[in-house]
Amino acid sequence: MAKVYVDEIPQWIKEISIKEYDHDFIKILDFFQIHSPVPGLSAHCKTLKDYGWEYPWKKPYWLNKQLKQEASNYELLYSAKSKEKMDENLRKADLMNNYPTDLGRERICVVNNKKNQFMSVFYHIRNSLAHGRFFVKKMKKYTVIVMEDVESGSGKRAVTGRMIIRKETLLNWIKLIKNGQKDYIKKD
Repeated sequence: MAKVYVDEIPQWIKEISIKEYDHDFIKILDFFQIHSPVPGLSAHCKTLKDYGWEYPWKKPYWLNKQLKQEASNYELLYSAKSKEKMDENLRKADLMNNYPTDLGRERICVVNNKKNQFMSVFYHIRNSLAHGRFFVKKMKKYTVIVMEDVESGSGKRAVTGRMIIRKETLLNWIKLIKNGQKDYIKKD
């Protein structure tokens, strides 16, 4: 098991046009970057508690299960305990070689650095957006956002997060969180 290193500016990062910043994308930037639910990432942080989630990760709420249900792929999350274990998890998530490929299947691989998988996901989404390590791809039926987070520094950098996620999923997550705490109900 080992860290996975990438170039400071990988070739898959494409020029972003202002046309990519539609109303929905502005919502995503606002929620995950400006008003990040992860404490300590923004002076404008709005925590889960601020949205009315007293016990988000416990029964009967299980926010993690609710978030997974809002994605097109319930098994989208692969979590590594450290940067040194990212290679194994990136392979499992099919996010290791020829990244980014298979834009039709949502998946996320992150270092679980916040002691909670989804708070770690939100952390890595924020970093990807804040540091410009993303691109937006319009498909026939949906729009995909490809994101990567890396450790700080210059030159080769260790990957700490990679995601291929639909814009709709991110918008669903925002709506779910902003609507406040509610019981988990398994969808068929």
